[in-house]
Amino acid sequence: YARSYASCGFDTTLSYRRSYARMYEAMACRNHKTEGKYSRLFEERPEDIVGKLVRLEPLDVVRHKDALHEVTCGEAESHGDSRAFDANEVWGFWNHGPFKNSDELATSPVFSKSETSAAFCIVQIDTEKVIGAILLSNDDPQNLKVQLEPPIVKPTTQGSAEQIEACFLVLDKLFALGYRRVQLSLDSQDAVGKKLPGRLGFTLEGMLLKDMIVKDANRDSLVYALLNSDWNKGARAALFKNLHGAKMQKLDARNIAKEEEKDEQKRVIKIQRGADAETKDEDNKKNK
Repeated sequence: YARSYASCGFDTTLSYRRSYARMYEAMACRNHKTEGKYSRLFEERPEDIVGKLVRLEPLDVVRHKDALHEVTCGEAESHGDSRAFDANEVWGFWNHGPFKNSDELATSPVFSKSETSAAFCIVQIDTEKVIGAILLSNDDPQNLKVQLEPPIVKPTTQGSAEQIEACFLVLDKLFALGYRRVQLSLDSQDAVGKKLPGRLGFTLEGMLLKDMIVKDANRDSLVYALLNSDWNKGARAALFKNLHGAKMQKLDARNIAKEEEKDEQKRVIKIQRGADAETKDEDNKKNK
């Protein structure tokens, strides 16, 4: 609990740190084997964001290019029982890809770094297999908004609990850091991708006609957004329930409410003690 709480950073909200630490503790302490695994992971990669089904590792060329190419190139994987698929099902609505090899992927915008972007590799916890990547772009810290890109995953992972949890982990961290708005933009022709915003609680705000030219073709973009107020009023609870079950969601909400009540009590006591100290100082001055 302590190590996961600390890994959240002190720029995040207290409720996020506590909720994340509780779930991390529950996963890590199932048995001695899992405790040892999570201990090693924390020592090696304390910056990872850990969930129930997946963890998010900061995307790294050396560590991830081969595995990410393998799951998105369309060929049957060298290990596992996955079948071949058309790589355009992954990359068709992106301005880049498919890629001939991992080196070509490594030099693409997927792995490019800038001050306004971030990227994470999605790793399945039980198998330790890379199953995709999730990117952030157009970061605007002054106005506390950022854009979430559709997760890069193979067709069989679209709509899966792993994909949804990867998005949940990113969104939860962003709103805990104080972001007010997360935007998601999709090609209006992307029938599969258009299912994702509704699953995450995003609201359709409109369509931008002739927004982009992607692979020499026009793109009309559907713009979705999720606000911090929507997240706090029910979107987070709904996603948490879908991922962890109704019982865990109720327990998490009850714990958050109890902890916030204690925080408020401590705040009031602190103010009262300060007022009492000021009154005592004033009395001492009068007595002198």
